Amino acid sequence: MPVTENKPTFIVINPHCHQGKGWMRWKSIRSQVIGQLPLAKEMVTESIADLAVQLHPILSTDQQSCIISAGGDGSIHQIANMLLERNEPDKHRLGAIGLGSSNDFLKPFRSFVGNIPVRIRTDSITLQDAGEINYIDQAHINQKRYFIINASMGVTAEGNWHFNNPGKVLTRIKQINTQAAITYTALKTILSYRNKAVRVHFNGTELLIGLSNINLLKVPYVSGSFHYQQNILPDDGVLGLNICANMSTWELVRTLMSLEKGKFHTGPRRISTLVDQFQICSATPIIFECDGETAESTDIRVSVLPQAIQLLNA
Repeated sequence: MPVTENKPTFIVINPHCHQGKGWMRWKSIRSQVIGQLPLAKEMVTESIADLAVQLHPILSTDQQSCIISAGGDGSIHQIANMLLERNEPDKHRLGAIGLGSSNDFLKPFRSFVGNIPVRIRTDSITLQDAGEINYIDQAHINQKRYFIINASMGVTAEGNWHFNNPGKVLTRIKQINTQAAITYTALKTILSYRNKAVRVHFNGTELLIGLSNINLLKVPYVSGSFHYQQNILPDDGVLGLNICANMSTWELVRTLMSLEKGKFHTGPRRISTLVDQFQICSATPIIFECDGETAESTDIRVSVLPQAIQLLNA
């Protein structure tokens, strides 16, 4: 049954996602998607620069539109950042077709086309908060990024970096089984990870800790089957903050195993709370990640943009 389309709709396809399988996955469901969105225009993008060029005329007009990212979490992250930079939350709606490896943005999966999870109801939206990250890059220039899924520092962030820059073994595992590749990356990263001395600020508290892992959540799924059972709403104005501090390798492995079941028990080395602002400072650069994309900084400040983006429902 076709979805009611009140606004121009654009499907932005990343053919290279999911280890180069994005185009094949799109072709397998294309006719069904177009059957639901018969007036949608398809746009194939080859790079981030190409994406910016193709979206510029759409974002620069006064006309409202629906933009559907057909790719992975990295694709949705890039488009969301372009929308959030313009600070026009009432103008465009963002949806997704999960052609990627993990598709955390779409979890829990509620609607499918074929076996692909989707959020393509152009007539039904959720107005969601976004996270804003301000940081100083390696050239000492102030930078800004946004996220609509989650952000991390520590072992999760470094794991994301390794997953995005795989060696031969990980590349082969990714081609065979995504969850196995995620678990392999997580365990390999944990085994080589060393805690880093950092200072964190949140909810009027300042702590000096050995950074093992930090997750800041708008969506409780962090990668593959790893997730928290934290009560976070799309528009509640807060982020879920979960800190692992001063942990041994074995404690991190146990935490990973628990997160596969959605369990995160607080204690002397684990903090779980809700925040609207967070800061982490380090004497040496640390990797941080937002929606799967990584960067480095010594000073990272996170805040919430309330009801900043319109997301299509499933």
